[in-house]
Amino acid sequence: MAEEDEHQSLSALFDKYFKIYEDVENSVTPINSQQVQSQVKESIAGLVKATVLVSELSVFSSNESVEELPTSSLKFLLLPVLLGSLTLKRTDIQRSQALRLAQVYFRDFVRRCQEYQITQDQLPVEEEEDDEKEEERKAGRRKAKPSPMKKGMPTPEELQTMARQREEKIKRFRERKAIGERLVELKKALDNPSYDEDTLRTFHLTTIQKFVCQSLEEVESIMMEEKMLAEMEKMRVDGKLPTPPSVPPAVTPLRPILLTRDKIQKNAFGLGYPSLPSMTVEEFYDQRVRDGWFPDPARSRNCLQDRVALDPEGEKEAEEEEEREQEEERDDPERLKRDRERDEWRDNHRRGWGNTYNRS
Repeated sequence: MAEEDEHQSLSALFDKYFKIYEDVENSVTPINSQQVQSQVKESIAGLVKATVLVSELSVFSSNESVEELPTSSLKFLLLPVLLGSLTLKRTDIQRSQALRLAQVYFRDFVRRCQEYQITQDQLPVEEEEDDEKEEERKAGRRKAKPSPMKKGMPTPEELQTMARQREEKIKRFRERKAIGERLVELKKALDNPSYDEDTLRTFHLTTIQKFVCQSLEEVESIMMEEKMLAEMEKMRVDGKLPTPPSVPPAVTPLRPILLTRDKIQKNAFGLGYPSLPSMTVEEFYDQRVRDGWFPDPARSRNCLQDRVALDPEGEKEAEEEEEREQEEERDDPERLKRDRERDEWRDNHRRGWGNTYNRS
């Protein structure tokens, strides 16, 4: 029951900040205005909190397919892509840092959809960094090195690559247009109070497919913008461009907060991205407690984990619950027999049937 309540709270939290995300997307106010930037920061903070809760509740597992995911959990797959889109809109950090973080979120989202076989689209190849560049980037001293500009006519191989990229973009544009039309129909169907769960599930999956197309386009755009920034940085070094006003660096380096599918991945956020800083769930939670974002567990007994930690009886109940879960996982014959007998008894003895005292 407590787990269901936590899932409902998580769902309400996601819906709240997804609504803010939509308001930012549809806003006609300039993106660098104080109002929009305040909404961006608020939505990012809320979606990061939802991401941490998804990991703590183990909403996703490595041994399940998309068919096994409950309909109510499908929308949580959108957390990385929403964070990536909002990160691109931030103006309080260096643009290169925003691009790097956003690309991590977009790639994580697409790879997760590939794992669940929601999409077969492939991500652009990511450029590798050597150890020296990685150390410089961590220290905040890295300067993007542009690729040499090529002169002359393109080779046949390059022409084939450009033609293939053009075909992929046309195909993606048509898919996105068809998905948009499909979403309009599904939204109309959801306005009917008597819609069924299949309609809602189809709506969530179609929405995920729309964001997959958007993520692939964003990754390509980010990679192009990074190259442009590298060229501009070289021109500044050569004195051909003035140095822009710098954004004050963050007190602590920004780290991407990614979803995890199992306990191994839960040990460190950012698994699969060795060139990026990582943060464990505990480190992230402790940091948020110190910053005043989350309540201090030592002063609160509302959380089930806190009650277990502070109450010996609660710890004993938790151990018993864990034993029951282990028995269910290994299909213990005796437990299965007891459960079947109890279910049969309940089927034949409905609640209140035996309470006929003083009834006419």
